[in-house]
Amino acid sequence: MRKSILVASPGKNKSIRNRISIGLLVYLFTHIFLIGCNEISSPKETETILSLFLNPIGSIAESSAQFQNRNATSSSLSTTTVNPSVPFSTDGRYIVDANRNRFKLKSVNWYGASDTQYVVAGLDKQPIAHIVSLIQEWGFNSVRLPFSNLMLHRNTAVSNESVAANPQFFGKTPLEVYDATIQALTQAGIVVILNNHTTFSEWCCGYDYNGLWYHTGSSFAYNQTTEMWQADWLMMIRRYKNNPMVVGADLRNEVRTMRKGDTHIPDSPNWGMNDVNDWHKASQEMGVLITQENSNILVIVEGINWWGLIPILGSGERPHLKPIKDLPVHLPLSNKLVYAAHNYAYIGPNHNGDDSTSGGNIKYRDMDENTFKSTVQNEWGYVVTPEMYYSAPVWLSEFGASPSSSGAQDQEWLRRLTDVLIERDMDFAYWPLNGNDEWGLLSSDWSRTLKEDWRFQHLNRLLSTNGRTGFVQENHFSNLWIGSGNDNSSTITNDWDNGANKGTCPDGYRLNGLSTNQKALCTDIGTGNLWNSNRNYNVQAVYETPTRYHGTGDWAGGFTKYECPQNFYVSGFSKRSWGTSGILCSQSGINLSNSCRTIWFDRGDNRASNKGGDWAYGSYKGQCGDQEYVGGIAQRNGGASALLCCRINP
Repeated sequence: MRKSILVASPGKNKSIRNRISIGLLVYLFTHIFLIGCNEISSPKETETILSLFLNPIGSIAESSAQFQNRNATSSSLSTTTVNPSVPFSTDGRYIVDANRNRFKLKSVNWYGASDTQYVVAGLDKQPIAHIVSLIQEWGFNSVRLPFSNLMLHRNTAVSNESVAANPQFFGKTPLEVYDATIQALTQAGIVVILNNHTTFSEWCCGYDYNGLWYHTGSSFAYNQTTEMWQADWLMMIRRYKNNPMVVGADLRNEVRTMRKGDTHIPDSPNWGMNDVNDWHKASQEMGVLITQENSNILVIVEGINWWGLIPILGSGERPHLKPIKDLPVHLPLSNKLVYAAHNYAYIGPNHNGDDSTSGGNIKYRDMDENTFKSTVQNEWGYVVTPEMYYSAPVWLSEFGASPSSSGAQDQEWLRRLTDVLIERDMDFAYWPLNGNDEWGLLSSDWSRTLKEDWRFQHLNRLLSTNGRTGFVQENHFSNLWIGSGNDNSSTITNDWDNGANKGTCPDGYRLNGLSTNQKALCTDIGTGNLWNSNRNYNVQAVYETPTRYHGTGDWAGGFTKYECPQNFYVSGFSKRSWGTSGILCSQSGINLSNSCRTIWFDRGDNRASNKGGDWAYGSYKGQCGDQEYVGGIAQRNGGASALLCCRINP
């Protein structure tokens, strides 16, 4: 969503709701961050600023009192129409339908349910069926539908004013109206992606209490723990489980630095530090829980939108999906993961949208074309590169522009972004649909589409370009790292090597490479799902395997060797404090060859294939060929040193 402080948006009819108890602090933070960039321009916004002095606790304190009941119903809701072919999965860098045909998300954001009215906007202007028909008229096939956590637990009826054109919603709770919105969309053949936009029901996304997925330590505001956030998501997944047109769960909008407790102290997210602010950990754990509840749902993980300090206190940046290269998200159902990112003209990699606090840092619209394209490629575009250990679909789930923008830079930015999305064949979601928004795609009375302004040529190009179509069958790669804990990408839940850190390849993948720093590469290239349908596996750990199953003799003399039985392949590895300590062997669904060779990598890289990319940067690594499987691993003093690479086909 276009933002206020960390991501300011000029000209937007904002609701600024940072409530603090001391008027001086209100003036300091609100005026330095907002007035400094000429954002407060309407009577409504002036009234909002004044209300901060008159009502310092405001709606956040009210929320704490109103939302004590977190037992929202989790009854399943269903529809009668299933079109297109669902459920969706991923295949490499593409989203595919139930028949493995590519389905490109051409989405639009329809907001309101996460805001102060608790329902999607426009229901006061037009019947919901008419609004849905306008989405179809534009050509969108999917809708990103934001919600706030507090909305889910508000048990009072929505105001009649907010749904005036839809009297069937009089007396309904916000969640019941959200249900009806989903039903109207999906019955029309439009798929829905649920989006946890905010914790509080308010405009997003400044320096507020919504930056992380949890908010605790407040004496007056609503407190939400990570466990409560997880419970909300599981309730939503159960609620729409019987509607297969609800295809995705967008876990959290624009994770960013937020206010800690009741203070203005910055609380920054991170990626991989294994603490309470670790978005990699939180999103991965949430994704596992969701896929356990409903294996048909796409789990959508947006990169970190801002980390570090807020600009007035120092520096910060937008890492987006750059950390994925070092530490991808791994789910037991690896074909359910999608990444997401946002891009707007008025912000930049180190620019928060406010020139008074980010002055000197370049915005995306100020970049030349080559710089812009290389920047977004580095931030999120690289993830859709095929046959890499991090390859996955990327959904640009927010971008947008004002029809009244006459500046050549804004118009050139949208042209360039459109070019990138088409050239990289990426999924997208325009922000927003809303007729009540300056950047919207509908008239202010929500009666018709707006296709007369300069934006249409670019949106029309996006919507009319399909990119790859038809059946998709990609080669897949995934890396593992067990240096600080388990890395399980499989549905195997047993503790197959008790007391050790374990890395397990996705179901049906085989281990293809290993490094000296406890990283591994998994793949299904050349075989597809190699695992026998009986799902048998075998463990060789700690002590050397006494039998040379592959008839190779002492294939790594002087080293401890772990070797799989005949027709088993290595699908996981383990380490104890002293180093590499074992392997997981999965039974193959086909007869495997015993024609094997030793690949040493203790003194340098030794790769029979470069596919998968540099999956263990800065470390020596060994990798078998594309038509080989790993039959064994050798180590000395815990240091992985050699692979037994065997031909797949006899």
